[in-house]
Amino acid sequence: MAFSIALMGPDPVSEVEVEKKELKETTIIDSDLLAIDFCGEAIPLSELRIAERYQNMIRNYDNPTFRKLMTKTQKRMRVIEPILKKYGVPADFQYLPLIESAMSNQVTSHKGAGGYWQFMPSTAKYLGLVVNETRDDRKHLVKSTHAAGKYLRELHRQLGSWTLVAAAYNAGPTHIQNRMDSQNKDDFFKLRLNSETAKYIYKILAVKEWFSNPERSKEWGSGEVLTRLTDFKSEQKKAEMDLAKVAADS
Repeated sequence: MAFSIALMGPDPVSEVEVEKKELKETTIIDSDLLAIDFCGEAIPLSELRIAERYQNMIRNYDNPTFRKLMTKTQKRMRVIEPILKKYGVPADFQYLPLIESAMSNQVTSHKGAGGYWQFMPSTAKYLGLVVNETRDDRKHLVKSTHAAGKYLRELHRQLGSWTLVAAAYNAGPTHIQNRMDSQNKDDFFKLRLNSETAKYIYKILAVKEWFSNPERSKEWGSGEVLTRLTDFKSEQKKAEMDLAKVAADS
């Protein structure tokens, strides 16, 4: 990995001539390990709660079943990405059908969502797909992906953030907009959401990372990254307490 950074920056304790404490190697986090984004939006992995959720999801997809699925779906994924691109939708959304349907057109939810992208019949029809007793375009990879591109583009126009688009795909745009309005927040990572929706972005991230950066995924899955980050936060807190004590005594 190319280079490393210390998350805390200059040691604040030194500013008040407190004995300088050297940071241990465990407080140095390789920048590449934290350089994870979704559609160009940085994931704040320096926050422990977010790092822990991400690590848990990386581990969740580290299994033979998912590895087999990765191999089996490569051809279909090559169909999806260029279609999404036509609608201005980032390539990261190509992984969404793996989460929704395990890239199968035969999956139907108990609520009636179906096909690769798990559209409800009403949403599918709104997007121009035919869904009736004899034909179901949700099961057609190309047609349903064009519909997904239109839908995701529409959600982004409404919400302005791809992470919020992912949340809205799971919970519905009205639900997400209501949460944003009631909490006066437009940052996915600061919103209070139900457990399923809160985990949704981490699912997409984990799938994306296992496809695109398996070595980094293995390192996160080992637990060492979170351990180093936790140690660093602990040292940072202690340094801040030392600074506060010195300031109070001076």
